[in-house]
Amino acid sequence: MNILYLVAAFGLGALISMQPPINAQISTVLGSPLLAATCSITISLVMILIARAALDHAPIGWSRFPGLPWWALVGGAVGALFVLGALIVAPKIGVAAFFVFVVLGQLTGSAVVDQIGAFDVPLNPITWPRAAGILLVFAGVALTQLRV
Repeated sequence: MNILYLVAAFGLGALISMQPPINAQISTVLGSPLLAATCSITISLVMILIARAALDHAPIGWSRFPGLPWWALVGGAVGALFVLGALIVAPKIGVAAFFVFVVLGQLTGSAVVDQIGAFDVPLNPITWPRAAGILLVFAGVALTQLRV
């Protein structure tokens, strides 16, 4: 694995940890979690449009959109649900607890996706070592929640 990709993933993880408290602050100021989510996602859309204009000159193939599988549109919905859910849940349980549970959910969900080959990913069965790794993460989740 290229170390730069690992460092980039780490950096992105660190950046995303800032999103729920920032969006919660936006929600407090604007008085609405839905308005805060709209603000956050609008900024994301503007940034993507700028990046596309600067870096991607491929023509938009709108005619190919009907050929997408039904589940392809779920990604956008998941992103919106994450932003909205994070800005509501993280202030209630804390940012660290929120992300510990997010990571546990990601590992569990991704293991299931790999196991059944959902979304056209190659099959990658859940082995005992993978299951043990997920259980270790679960143990880590439990440890982070201890109040000693």
